[in-house]
Amino acid sequence: MKLDEIGKTINEEGLIDVLNNFKYSMRQTYLVVDENGNAVNDIASMIDENQYLHINGNHIELVQPRAYRLKRLKQEVQLQLRFLKHQLATHGFKLWPLAADENSGLTISIQLPEQLFLELYQRKFKQYKIDYYDFRNQIYLKLAQGFELSQPLLTYLTGSSLAFFNDLDGRTRRSILTFDLLNGIQEFQPDFRTVKSYFGTKNALGKVKLEGQFDHQQGITALTLRKLDFNPDSQLGIGPNILNLIDVMVGYFLMNEGVANDQLMAQIKASRELDRKIAAASPFRKIDEMAKFKPLIDNLNHFAVDFNYGENWNGTVEAIKARLEDGMQTLAARLLREQGSQSLLKFLLAKTHAGTTKGQSSKLSANSMRILQAAFEAGMDYQVIDNDQDIVEINGHYVWNGLQSDLDQAVMAKLWDNKELAKQLVGNLAIQIQPSWKIATVDQVIRLYPMIKEKAIVLKNANGHSDAHGILYRMAPSKKEFVESVGVMLKQTSQVLIEQVSTGSTYQALILNGKVASLIERVPENVVGDGRKTLKQLIENKKFELGRNERKTLMMQGLTLDQVIPRGIQVLLRYDSFTGSHFQSVDALNDADQTYIQLLEKIATQLQMRDGFIDMIFSNIYQPYSEEHPELAVFLGAHASGALQPHEKMALNQQRDIAAEVVAQFK
Repeated sequence: MKLDEIGKTINEEGLIDVLNNFKYSMRQTYLVVDENGNAVNDIASMIDENQYLHINGNHIELVQPRAYRLKRLKQEVQLQLRFLKHQLATHGFKLWPLAADENSGLTISIQLPEQLFLELYQRKFKQYKIDYYDFRNQIYLKLAQGFELSQPLLTYLTGSSLAFFNDLDGRTRRSILTFDLLNGIQEFQPDFRTVKSYFGTKNALGKVKLEGQFDHQQGITALTLRKLDFNPDSQLGIGPNILNLIDVMVGYFLMNEGVANDQLMAQIKASRELDRKIAAASPFRKIDEMAKFKPLIDNLNHFAVDFNYGENWNGTVEAIKARLEDGMQTLAARLLREQGSQSLLKFLLAKTHAGTTKGQSSKLSANSMRILQAAFEAGMDYQVIDNDQDIVEINGHYVWNGLQSDLDQAVMAKLWDNKELAKQLVGNLAIQIQPSWKIATVDQVIRLYPMIKEKAIVLKNANGHSDAHGILYRMAPSKKEFVESVGVMLKQTSQVLIEQVSTGSTYQALILNGKVASLIERVPENVVGDGRKTLKQLIENKKFELGRNERKTLMMQGLTLDQVIPRGIQVLLRYDSFTGSHFQSVDALNDADQTYIQLLEKIATQLQMRDGFIDMIFSNIYQPYSEEHPELAVFLGAHASGALQPHEKMALNQQRDIAAEVVAQFK
């Protein structure tokens, strides 16, 4: 494993978060059959096409209209397959569980975030005088090269189309789908050395395809892996381990050195020949050449560990290594063993039945599942917002338990309490969102540390108000400090949110009837020296109690309680101003530039907040905010409830009668 210039720039410039932001979508095209395994030719007369379903003869294509992060993609695909199978079952139809012919199969589309291209280009590659679109295209081409050379591995791991539907008694192969495709382009040689040469050899198109144009208006927009086999036992249509593997491969090919151009054509030719050999072989046949992929798996593992790909990866790499060691553990071999002495038709018909009746777990209520099913069949936009709180979205409206809608602010309040969801709700506004990670176990803490070890961070409750147990580290904590602090918080709350610290001051806006009624700066608890009293005496005079985090903050500043603090010198007892700490509130409503008031009210509108609180970081409330400078405003969170007192009695004897304003609404 050796990072190239792109990888080094991503690593050195702190852009590693991009590895969690790759977007995926999936298309699955199935043959539809009846109870007896006969192809159904009148699907369109019973099932309407919509944005999720495309019908072509006796095939039905299941589509995700939008691209999602991997975790979300798994959730969406599982739900959609469940809904589709249920819809078909009402007509006595089923999905043939394997790729039935050359028109069947699965396609995965991969998109890199545009912000990554912009950041890399501005910080490093613009100086080379390369056109921006040429730069973007080259990165996608680099990914395509890596996946083209890795196709034999993916065919070996995912191959399952033992025979096509119209030839079930023919010779059994590991992947007739891949074999059929490569046979048809055997005499062509794809040219992935340049974008221009790639678009000139599209007749050699195999399982790797670049989407978009070779131009400076649109450029390449995505990379697709197509003609993949189905996993009939997966609720996703493809094994989750395979999706985890592909996700790590994207990051690895993005950041590491590829093959030199003078060797590329020969290696691609050899790769295609090996891919065809693997696809054509019996699933029980040992493929000695698979040993060549062991170094790649080791490199992927090192990469995934170094860049904290999470707990799912450990199970993934072990499963893949086991299949490389023993080909009998591959999907195709397992299916052939399960078939036993049955005919392939009888075996696959049993699979269609199991796929319809197999239980699929969900934390959502039966009510929510029913309305999601109805939305799917009607082709309406929908998504699961929060599994745990049973909140979904239907055509832009939030619905709780299948009945309570966002016409009741109580539903929205549930969303605001989940800080990550609240950030998603304001994500399309021109404001910054702090990079964050959610942690529920000490094991996750240890795996996360490499990602934050050089960052200023804040620890807070993942749900609801952040209380005095939270802590802000202005300097990156040591691993021991980090693990200890998160461990303490996990005793107080079920999940801890780790956020990267942004520069600026913390403000809270009180929203009444959609308008900003109050804006305060929350100044962390502090004491001011008089040149005579010790730090301990100053603290006692203010009746502050020193907790663990206050003592840690003083230690970070190199201060002891017996020190006399010079006159006028402010000593911070905390770096944060969380709820439950003795923060001071300073009126900022009249001082803030009006652009910030307008922004806060726009955020309230986005959150569908009539009344509530919005927490922000502003770097300079006197400098006008504009969308060209989103770094001036950072969204922290929103709450339906909170204390009015900090907005009524503020420092410098400033006062505001918030209670009277609340009551005035009801006159």
